[in-house]
Amino acid sequence: MKLSSYCNYIKRFNKNASRLVFAETGWGVAQYIRIWASEIYCFCRFGCSPDDYFRYEFYKKSNYERAKFITYRKSQFLIKKYNAPKYREVLQNKVSFNKFFDDYIKRDWISLKDATQEDFAQFIKKHGEILVKPLKGGQGIGIHKVSVDDVAKVKIQEYRDFIAEEILSQHTAMKTLNPSSVNTVRVLTFDGEPIAAAIRIGVGSSIVDNLHSEGICGHIDLNTGIIDAKCINNRYEKFILHPTTGEKLVGFKIPYWATVLETVRNAASKLPQEKYIGWDVAVLEQDVALIEGNHDPGHDVVQMIAQTGLWKVIKNKMR
Repeated sequence: MKLSSYCNYIKRFNKNASRLVFAETGWGVAQYIRIWASEIYCFCRFGCSPDDYFRYEFYKKSNYERAKFITYRKSQFLIKKYNAPKYREVLQNKVSFNKFFDDYIKRDWISLKDATQEDFAQFIKKHGEILVKPLKGGQGIGIHKVSVDDVAKVKIQEYRDFIAEEILSQHTAMKTLNPSSVNTVRVLTFDGEPIAAAIRIGVGSSIVDNLHSEGICGHIDLNTGIIDAKCINNRYEKFILHPTTGEKLVGFKIPYWATVLETVRNAASKLPQEKYIGWDVAVLEQDVALIEGNHDPGHDVVQMIAQTGLWKVIKNKMR
């Protein structure tokens, strides 16, 4: 491990330990040393990162329970073995994704890589307000809105590494959860079949719903499409009601749930070379739309909410 990586590892461990374990339990130095030793053990035996260790509450779990979780090492193994690098660009680049899954995205868009200033201005005027997203990257970083009032100020040269998209109008029920963001569903598929799902909801005035952008996430029962556990944020705080809107979260049913599952199955069948994918899906008033697919699907989110490990589910599907 490089020195910089090792220092980052310790930093993340200390941040998690002070924020969660000490705050919850009031443990002292002796307990800190025990937890540190336990985390190193779990890293060696189960391949967990410091984030995995605390998000999955490994400090409370037995080895039998720990073995049930997809950890960082296991996730990297799945990506390397089951996701062909040759086809990864389809998922990593938003223009490539939109072209490949054109039938599923349900929105107007343009690549700004070769667009003219006039192309950009006309696209903004056409829709009144749009989203611009970095071609690559995740966690909602760099995504922002541009409105018709900004036409005179925006310069196409500053957006060559971006894509511009029409803002989707989400289902009324999804909008009640938090109206400032398009609240999406993350569905994890392996070998074309959904194995877990979570809802991501923005908080406050945020236009993105990502956990890393102060959003909250809730576990969805695959069979019913119902949020069946308290939602959490990136500080591991738990919510029955939305912290901004006050809407009830636990028991909320995702509209068009069968269509959500059918859509990700069909999309996955178009790209069988990538077997381990995290799909982001928006639920519209009368349909669903793919937002993006992730070749590194975020193994933590779908497991940490309900504290349910998925390793056995995937292992049974391995070929």
